[in-house]
Amino acid sequence: MDGITVGVFGADPGVKAAFEASVAKKSEAEGMAVFSRTEGGRRCSFLDTADYPERVQGYARIASIADHALYFFPGSGRLAAPDGELAILIGAFGLRGTIELLDGAVSPAAAVAALKGTSVAGFRQEERQSGSSAIDLGAVVPRDDFPGGRTLVYIDRAFSVKGVGTVALGFVLSGAVSIHDQLRPVPGPPDLRADVKGIQVNDVDFESAGRGIRVGLSLRGVEPKDLERSHWLDDGSLALSDSLPFEFTKSPFYRQPVAPKDLHVQLPGEMVPAKLTAEGDGLSAKFPWQVPAWAGMRGAVIDLNGGALRVAGGLSCKL
Repeated sequence: MDGITVGVFGADPGVKAAFEASVAKKSEAEGMAVFSRTEGGRRCSFLDTADYPERVQGYARIASIADHALYFFPGSGRLAAPDGELAILIGAFGLRGTIELLDGAVSPAAAVAALKGTSVAGFRQEERQSGSSAIDLGAVVPRDDFPGGRTLVYIDRAFSVKGVGTVALGFVLSGAVSIHDQLRPVPGPPDLRADVKGIQVNDVDFESAGRGIRVGLSLRGVEPKDLERSHWLDDGSLALSDSLPFEFTKSPFYRQPVAPKDLHVQLPGEMVPAKLTAEGDGLSAKFPWQVPAWAGMRGAVIDLNGGALRVAGGLSCKL
């Protein structure tokens, strides 16, 4: 069973809430909000965050794992700074997507003109009515910058359940996870392995789950405290490093230098502090712990103190 993840990007919480309530069922609200829907036998998770624009971390995480972006153009017809920042964030990860235009408030041509200079301007436009449950996900395809058939799970929560033991929640980013798999916590002790003894998807038991699926994993051999600093589980096949070279595409709207500087790098799922230095026409990032890495891994440089624009640009790993 595979699935797709769709990021719901917008600065107006009311507009997003009306859309989400009409197209999917809310399955989680703690941290990142997850809304689930099955269409044509394919499971879709819509991802949203309630802390924007005060914090950019939630949307950076969503952009780093989403297959598709739904960009809700403001009904006022004018882009405010948060709307522009979201467009730049989407572009930093090279996401495909759709511009959602609500209730005829803005024409497709006006939306494209307002988004000029961002990749979102090239998205297909969809005109819809607020509260409509109609949505076509048939053209949404998995992103192609995750590590192929190798298993990688991003975990965002780990806790203990009475009678079950250690449970980790997260998204299968690539490959598949099955019962009895031995997964390596990253970062973590090199010899530590977590035995998958159970898999649930929306509280239903499964023998395995593929990429794009939100999973709850019952684990043997690790305690929640063992996973406090671990953000990923992999099958042991991925390279691990605390220093990586990247191609860097700086946003033309971000005016400050990024190196040498201590900023943050949003990796697939997790934002990590990084010491950035110039390396040729790219950047080298030094992390405080090991992270999974592969050629073409996407990331973004995030300046949490950047004011109106906290997204400095996009990264692609040069391994």
